[in-house]
Amino acid sequence: MKLSFKQLILLSMPFLISSCGSMKLPEVNLPMLNGDYRELSTAPLGASLYQCEKNKKFYIKALEGGKEMWITFPNREFGLKQVDVLKNTYINESTTLEINDPETYIKEGDVLTYQKCQVQKLK
Repeated sequence: MKLSFKQLILLSMPFLISSCGSMKLPEVNLPMLNGDYRELSTAPLGASLYQCEKNKKFYIKALEGGKEMWITFPNREFGLKQVDVLKNTYINESTTLEINDPETYIKEGDVLTYQKCQVQKLK
């Protein structure tokens, strides 16, 4: 009896299908899939978080032994130099930072853009 290729395939199908059922897929253990992960902080290393009114916030990092402050906003960052006679005031061409805990403020030109800011503990 001579079997055609088509008949041979049809006869072997049940065996091929049953062998697929016994295959075991490897277990995948990725932390992001099982909920075992934590968010990384977006805070600059060594910076302090200031929370202001209207839910505004920024980070400050002291440089040069406190003679310069680096400010990080959500969309920009820049440095300010300390005013010699005013130890808690830092300026550049357009911005003034005055650190008066518990209420710090930032003035850009003549406008108070960040006010009633208080330092917060970072998690």
